[in-house]
Parts: sequence; C-alpha cells; structure tokens
Amino acid sequence: MKTKLVMAGLVLLASFAAAPAAFCAQKIAAVVVYASGSVEVKRAGEKRFAALAVNDLLFPGDNVKTGRSSQASLVTKGGAEVRLNQNSDFELSPQGKLRELIKLSVGQLWTRMLHKMAKINVRTPSAVCAIRGTEADIEQRDIMTVKVYEGHVDVQNSLGKRSLRAGQMTTVSGANAAPDAVKKMSGTDAGSWQNDVKVSDYDKFVKLLKESADSGKKLKTSVRMPDGSVKTIEGGLKKK
Repeated sequence: MKTKLVMAGLVLLASFAAAPAAFCAQKIAAVVVYASGSVEVKRAGEKRFAALAVNDLLFPGDNVKTGRSSQASLVTKGGAEVRLNQNSDFELSPQGKLRELIKLSVGQLWTRMLHKMAKINVRTPSAVCAIRGTEADIEQRDIMTVKVYEGHVDVQNSLGKRSLRAGQMTTVSGANAAPDAVKKMSGTDAGSWQNDVKVSDYDKFVKLLKESADSGKKLKTSVRMPDGSVKTIEGGLKKK
C-alpha cells in the first residue's frame, strides 16, 4: 500500500466541521497522520474492524491494530505523536484522559512529545509507563521492553517501580514480576523501525493547539518541529 502523509491539524479541523452532529458530539482523541499496509480500527461499541486511513479521526475507546509489515502514526489532541509498529494492538482510553491515553495489548509503539506540556501513560499487561517530555520505545510481547531515548519514563506495576532516563532501558516479565533493574542501552539495543514512519509537516498541528481545546486556559509552550527547529506559540484556547 502506498505510504500516505498528511498535515494533521488542518484535516482534523476540517473533518470535525464536516462531520454529522451526532458524530461531532464525541470527544476527539487523535488524528491519523500516517498509515502503511494493513491498519484497522474497531470503533467503541462496534464488533468489526474496518480500514483506517490518513485523515481519520480517533475517539476514546477506539481499538487500532496493524498487520504484518504495516505501520501507523497518530497525533493526539494533547500534543504527542505515537507511532505503531507491525503486529500491534492498542486502545485509546475510553475515559478520554490524555494522561492515560493508550492501552497496548501487544506490539510496539514509539512516542514523541511535540511540546513540553504533553504527557502520556501507556498501560500494558505487564506495567504502566508514565511518559514525560520523551522519546521512548515500548514493546509488549512475551516480556515488556522499555527504551528511553530522551526525557524520562517511570515504569511501574504492583510489585515495583523503575525510573528511566535517556539512554536507559528495562524489561518486565509480566504483571507478577517487578520491573528489572535499569541498565544502559548498548548500540545494538537502540531501535530504528520508527524512522520508516515519515511525517514531515506539523505546522497545521501548531494551529490546532492554538485554536482547539476543551478549556479556557492560556497556552504558552514550544513545539519541536521535525527539522529540529523550535516554534514558540502563545495564546488563548477556545472553549467548546
């Protein structure tokens, strides 16, 4: 399948305006900005999966999965990019809380916070990962592996907690085992699969941050762009 790219925020706003009233009543959680191969979604309350494409909106409770040799990327309303590797399955939190956004049943995802205010929790069968200002890789297979490339991640379950910084990793054998001791990543530990996902333009996402929000708080933050530049945005956020 041909790789697709999109400018996230513009499509999100346009689709939101054009959607039926009943559909718009749902709280948007994310927008798909990349899809390659077999990428499917099962909407909350539905029984069947359907194809998921670039520009599609995601809502709390949606279940997304990728097939073999397939990848996807989404940008959350709170300002995080989440890339999903092949043979993965995750659900957007039904509660719609951005700080506990994703439940990864199986597979691998990579996160990047697009601004310093963005935060995500990833819950797996083995542990919860609290991701803050970070680039991180989380893989849940027979064991869970967490690698941190920038910022920090707290990995915790009922039996223990580990705090990881850039260049560190840990594994968890399951919910009945505490996270292993933190260790330094070697050159062979660092992953590269996420580099195959190429989303090139976040300019319209910056506009989304300024114009679309569910509170009346003032926004003042910096957004790191894919080319390494940093944009400072400041302004009031509109109430819906």
